[in-house]
Amino acid sequence: MTSGSDYDDIYRTPDWFGSDPSPLLPAFTDRLPPGSRVLDLGSGQGRHALPLARSGCRVTGVDLSAEAVTQVNTIATAEGLDCTVLREDIFAHQTDEPYDGVLCFGLFQMLPSTKVSPLADLLRDWVRPGGTVWITAWHTGDPRFEIPEAPWQTAGPRARHDPVNDRHLFYFHPEEILDFFPGWQVLHHHEGLGAVHRHGDGPPEQHGVVEAVLGRPIKPSVDVWTRLSGA
Repeated sequence: MTSGSDYDDIYRTPDWFGSDPSPLLPAFTDRLPPGSRVLDLGSGQGRHALPLARSGCRVTGVDLSAEAVTQVNTIATAEGLDCTVLREDIFAHQTDEPYDGVLCFGLFQMLPSTKVSPLADLLRDWVRPGGTVWITAWHTGDPRFEIPEAPWQTAGPRARHDPVNDRHLFYFHPEEILDFFPGWQVLHHHEGLGAVHRHGDGPPEQHGVVEAVLGRPIKPSVDVWTRLSGA
């Protein structure tokens, strides 16, 4: 996974990942009425955290980049928003109270394959019964999946590794994301090619994108418990 220091220079460019939130968030903001507790993983320059805080949500962000943390916290303080970004590893985050919503935009594809299941476990644990998880990731239909470009090397059936910069890429199989959330309500699920876009002044990019908005059941069904227990 890319370190925070790697992103410090990137985030000195305004709106590196865009200024608007992913369309997936406003399409389901009715799941987050004012006062909702929200966790934004990899919050970056705040394109999700700040709009939610302005709508009355209580937002906690997590990011490894000191530059990103400073930018978002400075804006939140100036506007008097209930939004705090912590500089910490997402796997080290702890909370005494589950969240109403957890945002996981664009993180799974940056992980080594051994970290994918642990992150899904945390998403299930962090959100309260009846709460919502937002996810975007990449799938094996990505144009770059079949033939990795240097310095990327194949590191497993769905994993890539850049040994020069110690970066990782992970691609889900079709529909696989839903297997990590058995019994959850599927509010939205789409897999296809995303829009052509740029980051800063970089080259055009297009990815095979997984979108999922999932609701944690308030009470698991008998079938779910049966599957989980192996009966």
